[in-house]
Amino acid sequence: MEFEWDPAKSEKNLAKHGVDFETAKQLFDDPDLIELRLPYQAEPRWAVVGMMRGKHWTGIITKRNGNIRIISVRRSHPKEEMVYEDSKE
Repeated sequence: MEFEWDPAKSEKNLAKHGVDFETAKQLFDDPDLIELRLPYQAEPRWAVVGMMRGKHWTGIITKRNGNIRIISVRRSHPKEEMVYEDSKE
């Protein structure tokens, strides 16, 4: 699996949410990671919810030319955490 992102956006994400996109790749190591299709019109996007560094995180991604393009990553909202935990049952 190959990843790509905008380096400037990664730095902004680090400042705002405490994680850069290089580190956020660890989210995809979670065997229980879930993908939720988002109703974004310009291009297909997904929210991925999983565990990283012992906490729930949500990433917004798109898929381009077989690569995963990370758009943003933040701590999950409580509802996203619940969907993730319920998916493991």
